[in-house]
Amino acid sequence: MNIKCNLKDLINGLNVVAKTSNKTTMPILDGVLIEAYNGKLKLITNDLEIGSEHTFDCNIIEEGSTVVDIKMLNEIVRKIEDEIVELKEQDSLFILKSINGTFKLATMNPDEFPKLPVFDIESSVTLNQKDLKDILKRTIFSISTDENRPIYNGALLKVEENILTVVAIDGFRLSLRKNISDKNINNFKAIIPGKVLSELLKILTENEDETVKIGVNRNQALFEMGQSIIVSRIIEGEFLNYNNIIPENYETRIKVKTKKLLDSFERVALFAKENKEKDKKSPVKMNIGIDGIVLSCVSETGDAKENIEAEVGGKELEIGFNPRYVIEALKAIDDQEVYIEFTTNISPVLVKPITTNDFIYVLLPIKLKQN
Repeated sequence: MNIKCNLKDLINGLNVVAKTSNKTTMPILDGVLIEAYNGKLKLITNDLEIGSEHTFDCNIIEEGSTVVDIKMLNEIVRKIEDEIVELKEQDSLFILKSINGTFKLATMNPDEFPKLPVFDIESSVTLNQKDLKDILKRTIFSISTDENRPIYNGALLKVEENILTVVAIDGFRLSLRKNISDKNINNFKAIIPGKVLSELLKILTENEDETVKIGVNRNQALFEMGQSIIVSRIIEGEFLNYNNIIPENYETRIKVKTKKLLDSFERVALFAKENKEKDKKSPVKMNIGIDGIVLSCVSETGDAKENIEAEVGGKELEIGFNPRYVIEALKAIDDQEVYIEFTTNISPVLVKPITTNDFIYVLLPIKLKQN
């Protein structure tokens, strides 16, 4: 193999296929398969959970393929400023040449590299990359990392009546976002691992002219974006019937400026430091009265209290929250104002924008100690 390629194209391709974390016992799974054929350079990674592929044009002097450690290759290319670099394999070494330097890496056998699965797509949906990126940013922070409940280590992607719904749950909160399609699309549902969606979020662009195709069958999912592909397994099992935990009624509702509430929570949450002895954080208390909201927190660090203007309807209420859950929800809402609806101080709380029902957020409060 001997090729010349644009350095920016190479860096971009490695960004697409590189994983944020790899827990593998097989060294070859820490590598990137580099294939140079028919005027194209193809970069492939596969850790048997998620596979990625990116293709771009290059000048091929001699076709071929090899596998090298992707982390080391990434480190090298980021420290080079040349416009064009030469890549070749010689005497079982991968050689990268720039104007001022030569870098040699050990290679692995490309025949031992696990190829990406090829499968028939049963259902698919195509949407704007910007829209999917927006959906994922507003939902996947609620995906569980508890490996004892693998069904919630992913987000549910469901298409029904031309509406794509993405739902993430971690046992303490729920994030739901909808996107309405103007095209007729097949109904389907699949639970996609959170790791895959996090990698996808890195690749998706803000360009409204670029699309992403999501294709699924019973066991696998495919995300295709121009020159890039991500292939993933689908998490098996039955997702929670999330409609049953979304509150339909409320006893108390507040209407408040989103940014004011967010800023206040972030300031008061500074005092909700982790109590290492009890392995948990102090809750932020919200007192809702006819005059507005009072946020407060008392911990070993000290205490804080802030008043916030709000329109309040219904009963007065005192309730406690994990502040991070509230902060992440408010950051996911673009509306200048937000509704928060309460039933009791131990019941699920509904957070939603004023102008649309395309995004909702449900979280469980923390039971406050009685004084």
